[in-house]
Parts: sequence; C-alpha cells; structure tokens
Amino acid sequence: MLPWIKMWLEALDDPKLTRLSLAEKGAWWGLLQLAGKCAAGGKIVSGDVGLDMDEIADALHIKTPADRQALESMMAKMEKRGSLTWNGSVLSIVHYEERQRIPPSSRPEAVAERVRQHRERQKAARPPIDTERLREISLRRKKKRKELGRELTPEELQDIKNEVAAR
Repeated sequence: MLPWIKMWLEALDDPKLTRLSLAEKGAWWGLLQLAGKCAAGGKIVSGDVGLDMDEIADALHIKTPADRQALESMMAKMEKRGSLTWNGSVLSIVHYEERQRIPPSSRPEAVAERVRQHRERQKAARPPIDTERLREISLRRKKKRKELGRELTPEELQDIKNEVAAR
C-alpha cells in the first residue's frame, strides 16, 4: 500500500492558507508530504536529526531561486501563524499528528487481525460437518438412483435426508 497524507477540504477556506500565494501553497503541501515521508509525527527529520533549510529544499526538489523564496516565505508566514515551529534544529508542523492520524484499526495488521477473528467467529457459528451423515446420504442416494434407473427428484432426496437424520 502506498503511503498517503490527508488533505482536509477546510484548507480551501482556511485563512492561514488563503493568504499564501499559489507557490507558497505548493510549498506548504510539499512540506506536508515531506512530513508524511519522514513519518515522525510532523517533524521534518532524517532519523533523529532535523533537516536544515537547504536539505528541506533539496527534499522538495526545489531548483529555482523563486521556488526557494516561496518556500522560505511560506515557512516564515506559517511559523508566524502558529502552524510551524522550530524546536532547536527540528522543524515541526503543529497539529500534524492529530490531523494525519490513521486509526489503529485501519492499519494493515489490524485489518488482517479483524478479518481473522471474523472468520473464526463464522467458522465457530457453523455446525460441524457430519461426514458420517453425508456419507450415508450419498450411499442411499446412489442405491435409490440405481433402483429407479434415474436421477432422484428433490422430494425423494429430501426423504433420504430425513430418514438419515431420524436415525
């Protein structure tokens, strides 16, 4: 399964974002994607080490001075608006974890466990197959079919099943 991040529809009207230029918004979404790739709860890190501005720009494949300026401008604005914070040398996206949280019940291993439990419950709810009974029905059906020289009607087959069940 490919990793993903959530993009909330409210972002379309969020004043923190509506005041950004289109290039700055692109840098913001890129930063969110980078945070998802870092998988550190919104921290922009490699291992335990925070990425500096040059490393962030490289990770976002920023090549032109104009794009670099849009990234820096966005980061300054979003830090001022409380959406980004520097903790020492680590840039963090505020509220990233709660906005991007994937419920434990949605993780592949949890889904597999839930399916396994469901199948076990279904299996336990089914009556066990009585192979002896099925064998007896099959033998009687074959015998009756040989006697009659034709296939049994559904009613005749049901009669055999009832006889076997009654004993």
